Amino acid sequence: MNDVEPKDEQPESELDTTAPNPANEAKPSGGWQMPEPVFQQSSGYLPEGYIDQLGLGEPGSSAATAQAMAAAPVELAPEAAPAVDVEPQPDLNEQLAEPEVFTAPPVVVKERSSGARIAMVLLGLAGMILFIAIFLAVIYYLFLYPAEGSSQF
Repeated sequence: MNDVEPKDEQPESELDTTAPNPANEAKPSGGWQMPEPVFQQSSGYLPEGYIDQLGLGEPGSSAATAQAMAAAPVELAPEAAPAVDVEPQPDLNEQLAEPEVFTAPPVVVKERSSGARIAMVLLGLAGMILFIAIFLAVIYYLFLYPAEGSSQF
């Protein structure tokens, strides 16, 4: 059929494209520039002499020493005892008094008889019929009732 394909592409102009950023471009001086990242790797061990600087002793006994210190109660020397005696503080639950909750006695609901129920339904229906009759009478009187002065005789 037709060997000519329509061109969907528009011709490129220099206004439609931007120049690529050259990789080795001179860096501007005077402005802040992020430093090149430094990737470091650790062996996971402490440096030599680090434990001696801290004064913890041997590395193997540090775990046992920490457990022994946690298990032993701390006792103060007599000269380091506080000058003021502090009484043990009560818990918050002990300080707050529980308020008394007054409950109302349950309300006893009397069951109505079926005769009263039927009477109320009949009175309701009669009231609705009366309301509709009055409404229609007002509409008839205001809009449909022939006026006496409009007679041609």
